[in-house]
Amino acid sequence: MITGKHQQQDVRQWVLDAEERCREYLIETPLEYSLQLSKLTSAEVYLKLDLMQKTGSFKFRGAVSKIMSLTEEELNKGMVSVSTGNFALAVGEAARLRGHKATIYVAKNIEASRLELMKAHGFDVVIYGEEAWDAEKRAREVAEQEGKIYISPYNDPIVVGGQGTCGLEISRQLPDVQAAFFAVGGGGLCSGSGGWLKSFNPDSEIIGVSPEKSPVMYESVKANKIIEMETFPTLADTCAGGVDPDTITLELCQKYVDEIILLTEQEIEDSIRLLFEHHRLVVEGSGALSVGGLLKLKDSFKGKKVVLAICGRNIGLDLFKQIIA
Repeated sequence: MITGKHQQQDVRQWVLDAEERCREYLIETPLEYSLQLSKLTSAEVYLKLDLMQKTGSFKFRGAVSKIMSLTEEELNKGMVSVSTGNFALAVGEAARLRGHKATIYVAKNIEASRLELMKAHGFDVVIYGEEAWDAEKRAREVAEQEGKIYISPYNDPIVVGGQGTCGLEISRQLPDVQAAFFAVGGGGLCSGSGGWLKSFNPDSEIIGVSPEKSPVMYESVKANKIIEMETFPTLADTCAGGVDPDTITLELCQKYVDEIILLTEQEIEDSIRLLFEHHRLVVEGSGALSVGGLLKLKDSFKGKKVVLAICGRNIGLDLFKQIIA
């Protein structure tokens, strides 16, 4: 990994390479003005509707970037990945485009509706361990032992570059954007898109948002190393769990993300409800983190042009009805 002053150019190039590699497979998702959020914050607020990306989340960007980069020889070795649901759907669909399949590891605590969705797509799913980090470690071990390609959801420049195409689209759709909010789990979306936006406009503010019940990257940025810590179930389940100790996204988040803030479960729930009430959007917990983040910092962005990445829609019907009710 190249570090220091060269890093910004690296992220910019990762994104440009991903754009060239996979643009024909991506949807350029809409940017929608939010009257309600603009009123609440006295800002000019736009929603980047990445929940409309293929497979229902931004994760398809990184997955297709990675899988389109592989040679036929590499594909024939087999692919192993890990997911709380969204990355599995993304890897499965991207692999299908190349005529291959991948084995996906998930933990026992995966949300039931996500597991059913994965099975409905016919994916090869292996349930292992109590939490996502257990499954992630096992997937890496199996890939190494069996000589297969391990596809990380975030710890890979090619994946981060793919996630960064979201930021590239934002800069194309709203060139004078002044601030952008992104969900943070492993940090791929926030660091990839944030790195691009900072290279496009160094004065833009990049805010990451994580669930209070799983603040791994938040604590790791403060500690200057990846922290192993206990995490708890959260509505933002696709941003939950441990992070690779050697992940490239730690340094990227430190460099390009101005602040990471934490949301309570009630704040996440309120954000899901707001998006349905005012935009008729069905959004999962992680997908609504950016909204809660802006509302928490609403006095800091008055008069500014702000983009919120609405990054996923794969929420179970029963859970969604419970929140809306």
